Amino acid sequence: MGEVFLGHDTMLERKVALKSLRPELAVRSDVVQRFRSEAIALAKLNHVNIAGVYNFIAEGNNYCIAMEYVDGETLHGLLSRKGKLNWSEACLIMSQALSGLEHAHQQGIVHRDVKPANIMLTHNGTVKLMDFGIARVLQSARLTREGTLVGTLEYIAPEQIQGMDVDARADIYSLGIVFYEL
Repeated sequence: MGEVFLGHDTMLERKVALKSLRPELAVRSDVVQRFRSEAIALAKLNHVNIAGVYNFIAEGNNYCIAMEYVDGETLHGLLSRKGKLNWSEACLIMSQALSGLEHAHQQGIVHRDVKPANIMLTHNGTVKLMDFGIARVLQSARLTREGTLVGTLEYIAPEQIQGMDVDARADIYSLGIVFYEL
């Protein structure tokens, strides 16, 4: 949907991640409204294992979400660098990811794209789930062709592949695939 930039919040003197909406999408009011609605929903998620949303910024036809900057590496990067993890490391990562997903699911939010590239590990070992709701924004705004999947095929639950509505079980399925990879 856009690009992510490293920014600096001058008022609070901290690094932030700025997710910007692509210019060709920013001219579509339905997409902008969905992007804003997702930011509002995600800002309500306050959990140690979910990257926080700080603000929705609209400046002319430019739209950004200011988010928590997570200093670390993706689980994808860790797997590429180290290969498979031992069972105790894998269980620690999964328990934190499950805790974050449980919180989101209790708030009625389904991730829809759980995969190693959307799971960050901080330098002290804290798991942070990233990129909630993007698939729902794309699907709701009908930005995908009929029959086109949104998400990463290797991790998508069967009901999502079939184009059915998904719930928390789809995230659990995807996280199970990640656990298997670990």
